[in-house]
Amino acid sequence: MGVWETYEARVGTTGTQRRQHIKVASQEQFYRKIISNMGYHVVTIDGVEQEIAVVRDAERDEKRIYSMPGETLKHGGLVDFNGVKWLITEKNFDSEFYDNAIMKQCNYQLKWINADGEIITRWCIVVDGTKYLIGEKSSSIMAIGDARFAVTVAKDSETRRLKRGRRFLIDDPDAEETLAFQITKPNRFFNLYNSEGVYRYILNEVQLTDNDNVEQGIADYYSWYPRVELPVSDVQTGEPFEDIKEAAIEREEHKAETIEETQRWI
Repeated sequence: MGVWETYEARVGTTGTQRRQHIKVASQEQFYRKIISNMGYHVVTIDGVEQEIAVVRDAERDEKRIYSMPGETLKHGGLVDFNGVKWLITEKNFDSEFYDNAIMKQCNYQLKWINADGEIITRWCIVVDGTKYLIGEKSSSIMAIGDARFAVTVAKDSETRRLKRGRRFLIDDPDAEETLAFQITKPNRFFNLYNSEGVYRYILNEVQLTDNDNVEQGIADYYSWYPRVELPVSDVQTGEPFEDIKEAAIEREEHKAETIEETQRWI
């Protein structure tokens, strides 16, 4: 080996060792600084406890978060923070000291029935997509709603099965008339990296049907589960309570008198 090759080998080895030493020292310093900061929190990500640092930006529904040194943040992970659900929608993959990402506040729990007849629920982010629309379009039969939503949800084994035409009920549960929507534009390349991340689905308003279960917020529910008819009570609910009470007392008295008279003849 020549003089130059020997020099390069020595500098390379020494440089690598020194760089690693600086990296470890920087990570330890970062950790000590974070745990004494107000931004330090212990949260759960996909049900697993994890220490993170939260930067309180001006946006109330969006925050930048940092992992502890040597740990990772799952792209598409669901974060429980301050009693609210957050979805990690963006992640910076160009950092060797720690992970940093953007999490956005979830505002709706999507419900549907999968191909196996199982009820699936997923927290998601629903934003309005009718910014440049008038909100209604006319047809030759009737005027139907033309509202649009953009729904961002984590990629997983269930959400990747969603396709064009899938219907959902998305509305305030206290609203007098629940609105139904269906997927018209699936965007599975919205924000993925190494097969992890989030999907975005564009939904258009459609008509509510008799198969939709408004109480549970699940579209096409009765296509899978039969309706259960409650037995009709023999009590007339329109009668005043006092009349119902007196009738019951009279029945009990008559029953007692019948028993007593029967016992005298035995």
